[in-house]
Amino acid sequence: MNKVKIRIAGKDHWIVGTESEEYIQKIGLYVDKKMSDVMKAGENNLSTVMGSVLVSVNIADDYFKERDRANQQKTKMNEMEKQIKDLQNKLNALEAKCSKLEEEKENYKLKLVERETELRQMKRPY
Repeated sequence: MNKVKIRIAGKDHWIVGTESEEYIQKIGLYVDKKMSDVMKAGENNLSTVMGSVLVSVNIADDYFKERDRANQQKTKMNEMEKQIKDLQNKLNALEAKCSKLEEEKENYKLKLVERETELRQMKRPY
């Protein structure tokens, strides 16, 4: 466990967590910046408690929007994976058909050689 001192809205707070000190500091700076933005927008008419509530709402809004974007991306990725599987199945079917056609072509070549041989034998004088 890491115990890290962060400063938000000019006040020090101790945070205890399993994340690294750098990460906790990064989060503290993010919240402090949000708090500063909210307090400036409120032109100092906001109490720290009200500012904290607004920051919480803003961060929750950011979270939900990012979660929705992530879900949309996951849905798109799943659709693309399905398309890839469908295309792979089509490719496999075309490769099988191509292989069958190659086999037929070889059979026709053999038949052609047989027919040409028969034709030469028929034309040959005895």
